[in-house]
Amino acid sequence: MRQWQGESLAAQLLRGGAGSLLARVSEVLLGLVVVVLLARLLGPAGYGVYAFVFALIAVVSVPVRLGLPSLVVRETVRGQRNGDWGAVRGVWCWANGVVLALSLFVALVGLLGVWAGWAKGETLREALPWGFALIPVMALGAIRSASLRGLRHTLAGVIPEQVLRPTLMVVLLAAVMILSDEGLSPDGAMALMFIVSLMAFLVGALLLRRYRPWPIQLAKPVYHHGAWLRSSWPMAFTEGAEQFMRHADVLMLGLMAATVDVGVYRLAAQGALIVSLALLALNTAAAPFVAKLYAQGDYVKLQRLVTRLAQAALVFALLICLGFILSGDWLLSTFFGEGYASALWPLLILGVGQVANAGFGATGMVLNMTGHEREVSRAVAVAAVVNIVLNLLLIPPLGVIGAAIATSMSLVFWNVWLWLVARWRLKIRCSAF
Repeated sequence: MRQWQGESLAAQLLRGGAGSLLARVSEVLLGLVVVVLLARLLGPAGYGVYAFVFALIAVVSVPVRLGLPSLVVRETVRGQRNGDWGAVRGVWCWANGVVLALSLFVALVGLLGVWAGWAKGETLREALPWGFALIPVMALGAIRSASLRGLRHTLAGVIPEQVLRPTLMVVLLAAVMILSDEGLSPDGAMALMFIVSLMAFLVGALLLRRYRPWPIQLAKPVYHHGAWLRSSWPMAFTEGAEQFMRHADVLMLGLMAATVDVGVYRLAAQGALIVSLALLALNTAAAPFVAKLYAQGDYVKLQRLVTRLAQAALVFALLICLGFILSGDWLLSTFFGEGYASALWPLLILGVGQVANAGFGATGMVLNMTGHEREVSRAVAVAAVVNIVLNLLLIPPLGVIGAAIATSMSLVFWNVWLWLVARWRLKIRCSAF
């Protein structure tokens, strides 16, 4: 128990990692409950429309955030360490102002596009406005979460979006299932997502108000616009490529295949996220400590930290993937219905890709937190192109299985590249071995 107490790096990482892992586990499990409810309420075709809109909004939101969440984490850690609270307040104010202006602009353009008839199909046209309304809420929530994580209040930073939002969504969807005889439409599902996202954002804002150090409230904002923009552009490019890699399969299936295939594939992709659950959770908790150890020049502790992270993530990933291999068919038919039975092979293929992702470790996070974001941008950009090409080649003949193969292959390609960069630039091995 002593390892959990005190203010040492190990104690803080254990508390933050455990809390972040618990929050991430809750998010994925609650997210799966949301998927179950949506799949049953909407059916494969309706869920396909919902998944397509959500993927589109996730990709469109990237230019809005401009890579600022990662920048806010790094600059908050740096300002807190140096006692430069003016710079911390400055980057907070600047980041919030930038994402608010950009998100409102993008949402307005999107709404005008829907009005002009860019979207084909009445169901899609009705769902898109709610999706565009989500953009500013999600963007500002990302900055708020980054501010709290930079202050090392990791759990407070992730609970609103990772726990509260899916919990509220489960409650509302369950109420619809019990009380309504007419089911739910895709635009109704997007409206519910907007409502719960707004509620989670407001709770997160209250948490930031509670945990921000009092010197920030007294400090005069100090702005370093040029330096922040130079750092944020590569991070924005990296985040954009990452989001596109994550959602390109859904978007391209939506453009090249039936909406039923989109719903089936989205179900498999959500399930595969469980495999990389530990890596995602530990990355969130460890990012401020990686930045701190690098700034202190303590490469021995940094190597030990990233190795342990990769080892823990790999063990977790192998266990979950084995569970899918042994019981995936039963899980799909029991919880989602026979209409989603074809999601089994995409689930297994994506799961194997996530095992490789976990084994290579926190390559992208380590490079971003040590000032090598441009190297990450190059690797992710090439991987995104590889992903597009593979999807174009494999979706027409193989459908959802081709999309799963393309995504897993591009994920492995990206991880190999970043592992080599971290080894060359930092002399750090991010993998489990």
